[in-house]
Amino acid sequence: MTAEKYVTELQDDTQPLKHAGLLQLSSLAGEDLFEFKNTWYTLTEPRKGQIMSKLVELGEDHVEMDFTAMYRALLNDDNEDVREQAAKGLWECDDRVVIRPLLGLLKNDPSPRVRASAAMTLSKFTDLFQQGKILSRDGDKIRDALLEVISDEEEEADVRRRCIEAVGSFNTIETTELIREAYKSDNPDMRQSAVFAMGRSSDSQWLSVIMNELDSDSPAMRYESASACGLLGDETSVPHLIALIKDEDSEVQVAAVQSIGNIGGTLAKRALQQALRTGEDAVEEAAEEAMANIDFDDDPLGFRFQG
Repeated sequence: MTAEKYVTELQDDTQPLKHAGLLQLSSLAGEDLFEFKNTWYTLTEPRKGQIMSKLVELGEDHVEMDFTAMYRALLNDDNEDVREQAAKGLWECDDRVVIRPLLGLLKNDPSPRVRASAAMTLSKFTDLFQQGKILSRDGDKIRDALLEVISDEEEEADVRRRCIEAVGSFNTIETTELIREAYKSDNPDMRQSAVFAMGRSSDSQWLSVIMNELDSDSPAMRYESASACGLLGDETSVPHLIALIKDEDSEVQVAAVQSIGNIGGTLAKRALQQALRTGEDAVEEAAEEAMANIDFDDDPLGFRFQG
């Protein structure tokens, strides 16, 4: 089925969305993209929601699919749910062309959910800036916009905390103080975001705080602190993460396994080998993937042979 034909079929609400057809929306360009834009505005709101949910799901399951052009076209849709999903969908994009529209959403969109999603996606570019993979002026614009939103006391807490997460990777004196203040917050979500930002900072000064939160009564905080340990990459946290493989919360277990894999080392390998035999599908799958990552890091070109 051609993209043009499938875009037309999207108008028929009585027809179920076809997996193979949705894949036709990948890498839209030229006339196909033009046709999609014209068709989109004729769709009912429920149909738009169905399409966006399916596309985000497809993007997660098929990393080779590229819906960037479509998401960009929908950032100014009248429906805030569509704008939110479009902003989230751009998470995989590393093309600087999306920075400007995302900054526009962060500063000006009337929906807090959209502004928060824009901040989350911009965090991808703060990481790229720290890695020297985007222009300095782009990084400066993103940092300044995030700091402006954080300083706005009238802004929604959820938007501010997503900005704190994103700005954490800049690791400056200013961002360090912002993270410290967020960690002192009475808002549990804000404190969790602060711990996430600590990990993104790659600054070992936060290690003791993060490790202390591994014993938190809150599963959400244990999850964030386990993930943050993986971002810091300090081997001293591995024994504490191993204990979390038996956590009562399955998401915490998986986060611990993933971070152990990210940190690596002899103890990490032994722990992951044990995790492969827990009988928990999610944990075993995460352990298998983590072991593969460690093996690749140890021998990226595959030159190691068994004697």
